[in-house]
Amino acid sequence: EEVKEIAALAQKLPKKGKARTVVFTQGSEKTWVATEGGVTGYDVTKVDTIVDTNGAGDAFVGGFLAQLAAGKDMETCVQTGHKSAGRIIQVAGCQFPEKFE
Repeated sequence: EEVKEIAALAQKLPKKGKARTVVFTQGSEKTWVATEGGVTGYDVTKVDTIVDTNGAGDAFVGGFLAQLAAGKDMETCVQTGHKSAGRIIQVAGCQFPEKFE
């Protein structure tokens, strides 16, 4: 709950233009997203095997932002980020497989 509170405080920091969105990932722990509408926690789907965590954050951001840019809802953005990060940690190095499901 402490991370949830910090996310809410960070979202309220002054910002010019569009309202701030704050996303806190915590590995296998819940991801918190704070928007003007409040703070929502999203559970992370566990993976069977973790090989290498390098690139997990970048993979999350890539999946998240791709969906955000496409106008998708926040839950879809987070789920896609989780799926991307979950896949990247199952291989050595920062590589996606040729076929990604």
